[in-house]
Amino acid sequence: MSEIVIDEINQFKTFRYNDNVKKIENLKFKEETDIDEFLNIQHLLDKNRVHYRFEKNFEIKILK
Repeated sequence: MSEIVIDEINQFKTFRYNDNVKKIENLKFKEETDIDEFLNIQHLLDKNRVHYRFEKNFEIKILK
């Protein structure tokens, strides 16, 4: 995943990219998650053809 995409993801308040585990981590509890941010990240990943899967607590695992 490019540094530009990572920088865009890290601008969100609720989510951060963790390079050690290749995962976009949710910094909030389920009830406090900003769903709009989550959907924006999903769109960003799709637009940049990043392969991913969804995990618990609105976290996103990067596959490639």
